[in-house]
Amino acid sequence: MLYIILIFEIKTIMKKLLIIFLLFTSFTSLGQNIQSSTRKFINEAEFTRINKDWTTIGEFKSGIGEYVNFFPVEVINLKTGAKTNALQLDMFIKKPDLFKTAWIGIEEINEFITFIENNIIPNLNLKFKDKSSEFIFKANEMTLSYFVYEKRRRLTIKLNDYDDSEVKNYTFWTETQVKKLPNLLEILKIIK
Repeated sequence: MLYIILIFEIKTIMKKLLIIFLLFTSFTSLGQNIQSSTRKFINEAEFTRINKDWTTIGEFKSGIGEYVNFFPVEVINLKTGAKTNALQLDMFIKKPDLFKTAWIGIEEINEFITFIENNIIPNLNLKFKDKSSEFIFKANEMTLSYFVYEKRRRLTIKLNDYDDSEVKNYTFWTETQVKKLPNLLEILKIIK
């Protein structure tokens, strides 16, 4: 009888440990962001060429000298000849003074276009009284947020934690450049 009770207790403890392990692994995997397909493509290539079109650029500036630039790129693996198109995002922020590049992979572009067309463009003139609304698009390496509070609008672009950098919060925001969001849509359509 003691043997049966002991086996039952061991099974109960094992079930609890398994549940704790599963919860822990699910929470840690949810907290990790994934690199874009473009970054993976670049990291896997020994020799890479990145062609940038500097005539087609979506530029957002803040009043303190920070900026985010979006532009289409073609990435080529020089050894295999494989190519991919993507959106490159260059961000400069202060405190700390930092320049960072992120990528939005070709497979994320259609969803980004749809998000801007369906959620941001129709709501550029949205107004509230004692309310707010926020529209958020999350790609692998970047999160874009459009926030409306009464008559105020704010564009926030945050780089997700996709590398082992000490600084985890790369965030740019502006209220004066929100009207430039349709320009970003045109750039995305070029990549597609």
